[in-house]
Amino acid sequence: MKYTNLLLAALFCGCLSAHAESITQKYARFLTEPHGYVAYRTSDKIVVDGVMNEKSWQKAPETELFMDISGEGFPTPRYATRAKMLWDDDYLYVSAVMEEPNVWANLTLRDTVIYYDPDFEIFIDPTGDAHNYYELEFNARNVIFDLCLEMPYRAPRRNFVQFQWDCPGLKSAIKINGTLNNNKDTDKGWDIEVAIPRKAIAQEFDNVLTAGSYMRVGFSRVEWQTELDKSGRTFRKKGEDGKYLPEDNWTWPSTGMIAMHMPERWGYVYLSKMKAGKGSEQFVYPSYRPVEKLLWAMFYAQEEAMSKTGSYLDNIEDFHLTKEELGLLPKDAHLRLETISKKYLITVESPSLTMTIDEDGQILRK
Repeated sequence: MKYTNLLLAALFCGCLSAHAESITQKYARFLTEPHGYVAYRTSDKIVVDGVMNEKSWQKAPETELFMDISGEGFPTPRYATRAKMLWDDDYLYVSAVMEEPNVWANLTLRDTVIYYDPDFEIFIDPTGDAHNYYELEFNARNVIFDLCLEMPYRAPRRNFVQFQWDCPGLKSAIKINGTLNNNKDTDKGWDIEVAIPRKAIAQEFDNVLTAGSYMRVGFSRVEWQTELDKSGRTFRKKGEDGKYLPEDNWTWPSTGMIAMHMPERWGYVYLSKMKAGKGSEQFVYPSYRPVEKLLWAMFYAQEEAMSKTGSYLDNIEDFHLTKEELGLLPKDAHLRLETISKKYLITVESPSLTMTIDEDGQILRK
């Protein structure tokens, strides 16, 4: 096992080699600041019926418009999508309004692959460790695909996925602004309202839905190019080769590539103690965000090294960190890398914060 423990002051004194492109520049597409959202407490009872007419929903802020999953430089989505969030002691509430001129959905069986229809997807990482997260998918019929995952699919260790996990106590409703499965008229779109029980996503007794805490949340909308069958039903369109044309992925926020299972790219959701309409708070990223950003840059460098050479970098010097990158760390921080065989652990340790990331992409704070 190789073990490197370097005080930042030593690194600043010339231990770095000159490189044309730093790791934060190289992986910049994956290091843009994720969106932030302030979720307020409900000020009245939420009835989950697909009609967001409660005072709390009216006062809740909207997210930014969804964009292409790959980020800037890619086509603007054809149809607009925005979401909102609220919370109380028992539920995390999510709503979304989606433009769609032809609302269609063919799937009717729970836990089938719902995104083969146009769908709306919710991803929740309650503790922000990029592991142990939840995925909920809904089509316009309100058919659900819900699952929980131990870690992202990219992890080198085999992922444990509970495909048959049904979110206990989940409430959801759809409102079609038009007619479902009727291509002869023009629809406005469809709205969704969801209440996700705190107990269903709590990994410990009291670690979610606490005022002043952050969650990581991602939203995705899948849209397809379509064609009609002989009976006039809408289906995914096939190309000349007989294969389905690729789907559009519109998300909040973008991940930087066509991969939604990147929890580190999901939005930061801050749970405010204020009730919706009773005041406002400006979103502020958590204080550990700069450290987290550097650790993810180092993770991406390790992923590339493994892909190209079959082994991970095993010295801090191999990352060629710049003064600016080291400046992301707290004062008097130590940066440590431990490697053994196909595993590694990167640790940032300071009097105010300890954070680690490993080869599975699990990031922990102490």
